[in-house]
Amino acid sequence: MTSSDTAALRRSDPVRALLLLPAVFAGASLLLWMAGFGSSPPERLPYAALAFFGALFGDALAHSLRRETRLALVVGIVATVALPLAGLPLRHLAAPLATLILGSALAALPERLRQMLGAMSVYVTATLLANYTFDAFLPLGPWLLVNVGTLFFGVTFTQRDRVHRFGRRAVYAMILAAAALNVAVALSLATPLRYVAVSFLAIIVSEAADTEVYQRLIKRRWLVRVLSSNAVSAPIDTILFTVLAFAGAPFATATWMVQVISTDVLVKYASGFVTALTLLSSRTRAQLGPADAWGR
Repeated sequence: MTSSDTAALRRSDPVRALLLLPAVFAGASLLLWMAGFGSSPPERLPYAALAFFGALFGDALAHSLRRETRLALVVGIVATVALPLAGLPLRHLAAPLATLILGSALAALPERLRQMLGAMSVYVTATLLANYTFDAFLPLGPWLLVNVGTLFFGVTFTQRDRVHRFGRRAVYAMILAAAALNVAVALSLATPLRYVAVSFLAIIVSEAADTEVYQRLIKRRWLVRVLSSNAVSAPIDTILFTVLAFAGAPFATATWMVQVISTDVLVKYASGFVTALTLLSSRTRAQLGPADAWGR
């Protein structure tokens, strides 16, 4: 990274810190709106869902918690607290509070450990959020049906690829932890055992496939590794979960299955690609090194 790149990054950090917490607060309302497309929409989000949503952005906040951003962070907190005056639910403050707690905790860690646990936190919380929206489907035109959980789960593919830098063991430990926590959360929500079992199976099989493809391409360019592993794991995850979870349901016709599977795979591809370009901050890519991040 050049000195001008570093200066530009530092200038952007206060803006990021200033906007992140209010954006997380507002995003909680968007999450509630999307959950309204489910078969039994909630009147309000559980605090656990709000906390998981906020934790999704803890790693991003940790990147911004530098000495020169503390004033911007204070302003961001004040702006977040003021948002309920605009009519947004006060309970949604649980989301930015979770962002602040996790981001502060990550920022206090040694750099390498912070990077690993930060990526793991995004991965795990994204999978947990899918439990609250797995039966919600956003209609996009006459053909496309987007499973709301896919919007979160698509982020996991690239986050897992970040953890590959810390070894295969770390990746599998994260996958198993996410699978176990997903079972615990699903059971706490009284989710039918069929969905719990299918979710666990889909995570283990698709994530293991992604991990092995990524490891076999470990000497290739970073984007080649990410996109190739996603190309394998995304359809495996979608087909396994959709077919095993919904087969036999009155609404799960063959046409409906094709709609959901095709849309989910496209959304996961797009989400993984966008995440690769945006959520992996310039600072992280610089620490990876140009050869590792983009290839030579």
